Amino acid sequence: MDIGVSTAISSDSVDVAVLAKKAESLGFESFWLPEHTIVPVHTNTKYAGTADGSIPPSMADMGDPLIGLARASAVTEKIKLGTAISLVPEHNPLIQAKQIATLDLLSNGRFIFGIGAGWLTEETEIMGGDFEHRWGQTREAILAMKELWTKDEAEFHGRYYDFPPVQCSPKPVQKPHPP
Repeated sequence: MDIGVSTAISSDSVDVAVLAKKAESLGFESFWLPEHTIVPVHTNTKYAGTADGSIPPSMADMGDPLIGLARASAVTEKIKLGTAISLVPEHNPLIQAKQIATLDLLSNGRFIFGIGAGWLTEETEIMGGDFEHRWGQTREAILAMKELWTKDEAEFHGRYYDFPPVQCSPKPVQKPHPP
């Protein structure tokens, strides 16, 4: 059975490079980082992980997972590197496809794209997502990214994302794309 390590980068955490290197040396199969780009100061959404529904302060002090995983990839050789999770509707799929393909290239095909649509209504909406339709938006973003990863000239025409023929390289090392 494969077992991974999930942690978060914060302003007072141990260097992610040290953590990933240690996880690899201990034989862990994967290393995962979560995402919350922002946490609104005032929310109506209740957090299920606390008795009173308050959002823990640690969620507002969370580094970017792709940058953290890029750092981890530079000091490791075998451990798989994943997002736990990437909040897809909060990103432009053209930019996210480029970032993921680049990380997959730099890590020599070790990236795992853990995806989700989020639970924090206000965060999703502030970041440009449509919370009520976030799963449809997520599905469409993934389809658009797959086009970018697998075609030399990709285009996409959907409800949420629309772009003419474009070139987007590098392509991911993993074929047809990261899992």
